[in-house]
Amino acid sequence: MSLRNKLIQNFTLAILLSILVFSVSISVFINKTMTSYLINDRNAEFEKIKTEFEEIFWNRGEQEVRARLEQYSKEENVYIEIFNMKNESIAKFEGIDDNLKNQGKFVTKSYSFYSPQTNEYFGYLLIGYMEDSYQTSKQANELRENTVDSILITLLISCFMGFLISVVFSRTISKPILEISKAAESIKDGDYSIDLKDSEINELNELTNNIRFLSKNLEMQEKLRIQYAQDISHELRTPLTNLGLHLEAMKDGIIDADDDTINILLGEVRRLNGLVDNLKKTFDDNSEFVKFHKEKFNLSKLLNTINESLSPRLINNNIKLTTDIKDDVIINSDSDKITQIMYNLITNAIKAIGKDGNINITLKEDKKNIYIDVKDDGVGIEKEKIPYIFDRFYRIDDARNTKTNGHGLGLSITKTFTEALDGRIKVKSKLGSGSTFSLIFQK
Repeated sequence: MSLRNKLIQNFTLAILLSILVFSVSISVFINKTMTSYLINDRNAEFEKIKTEFEEIFWNRGEQEVRARLEQYSKEENVYIEIFNMKNESIAKFEGIDDNLKNQGKFVTKSYSFYSPQTNEYFGYLLIGYMEDSYQTSKQANELRENTVDSILITLLISCFMGFLISVVFSRTISKPILEISKAAESIKDGDYSIDLKDSEINELNELTNNIRFLSKNLEMQEKLRIQYAQDISHELRTPLTNLGLHLEAMKDGIIDADDDTINILLGEVRRLNGLVDNLKKTFDDNSEFVKFHKEKFNLSKLLNTINESLSPRLINNNIKLTTDIKDDVIINSDSDKITQIMYNLITNAIKAIGKDGNINITLKEDKKNIYIDVKDDGVGIEKEKIPYIFDRFYRIDDARNTKTNGHGLGLSITKTFTEALDGRIKVKSKLGSGSTFSLIFQK
């Protein structure tokens, strides 16, 4: 059974039960009120008979009294008897219909009367009737029937209105719940673009807000997962490329397999191992890739090592690398992240040049900051595109060799790492004249 039908069923049952209880209560109350009214009306009538009897008895005579009481007893279906002061019956009138004699108990009421001149006790008037006969009188039956009809009509109208109310009310509750259920299914299927409207019911509104939060959080986690996979893939590509180029150069006899070359290769292997270790750690937590481990190290030596590791690629592209690196520049930072930053900037410069060009790397310092510049004479970047080059997946096809262009992640990662290390990155470029990327780190 659907939620809406279940709500309609429960609401309708609750309303019907309430109406039934209300109707029974009203019926009991009306019946009790009607009974009390009839009894009081009967007693008032008997008082009226007694008063009228006294007035006729003392003023008009016994014969007229007899005629009047006989008529009244038949009209009202009552028994009337007159007793004198000696408790002797002097007249009786049997007016109760034979059909009423078996309806309930016979009840009598006596009314004493006195001489109006001397106020002396003279006798009493006895009036008897069947206890339940007054409830079966024509007037009582009409009143009872009208009451029952009114209650039935009210009950039917109330049931119909209750059903309509339950339908509307159940729709008010079930609609947002069904929307939330559909949103949850969309989230389960990987669609986070849900559109939930606020509800007037506080609990449902809170549930809606929780679903929205869950959707945004899962969407963010999915983007982080994808971003991490892309970033780590990008970073793994550089040491693998360097290893491949070194091995090819050694095979072709371009470079010698001396200690320096072997150390470069070992360095790339260690770097590759470090990236793989980070990848392993981040299966349960994708934040490890962007965690930083700062320590003091010789930045000058690191840059020279990076330049040497890229020499096969530079030779392969006929690119001349010149450096102006100040000796023994010490920095307190993360050497792995600095390495990734420099690899990204230099490989981007190689892509910008393509073949036959120049790259210049400088390292300077003052009392407060350390400055690194990577300058190339490649194709450059259009002025209007410079603000977007650090955006993820932004690729400048007309400013890079499209055959070697990546996925637009290198500069984004570079900017992220630089700022995380409390640094800044700037770029100067002119289309057709090359580019200069500048890094500034605090000491």
